Amino acid sequence: MSPPPSAAGPPPGSEEPSVPPELPATPPSWPALDRLGLTQAIGGLALGLIALFSSYDDLSFAGRNIAIPQQWGIPLIAASVATVFVDAQLASGSRLRAADEAARERERAAEAAERQGQATARQDRCALLSARVLLDPSDSNRARLQAFLSLIAGERPPEQGGVG
Repeated sequence: MSPPPSAAGPPPGSEEPSVPPELPATPPSWPALDRLGLTQAIGGLALGLIALFSSYDDLSFAGRNIAIPQQWGIPLIAASVATVFVDAQLASGSRLRAADEAARERERAAEAAERQGQATARQDRCALLSARVLLDPSDSNRARLQAFLSLIAGERPPEQGGVG
């Protein structure tokens, strides 16, 4: 008993090349950091670790030293590192949105160029048909030009009786 056609696979020579998987359209969830954001976050974490393992027990602010108990330093360091991570994520998101917008703009520009190319091709064809009518004012050339002008105007072209 032969296997069903779906289990046998496609016939030889008709296999399609494998398609690579596409990247997700949405950025990954937390931490959604690009290379620069990741560098910023690692730098902030390194500075936080340096501050944690240094025995600072005071803050200098506006030329004044404010004494703080050492146990307060840990939450302050954690808060500053968290702030660095949030800032890195916001900056990364902004850069990713700007890159997406630039890609959409390029796509719109390409579509506009395509439409412009099609319009130019229609103008070229119209000029060619007009020149044919001017150089050879035969009935077939006039009929072709009339059919083309009807198509451009969005009308149904007149029926041509064997003229080609």
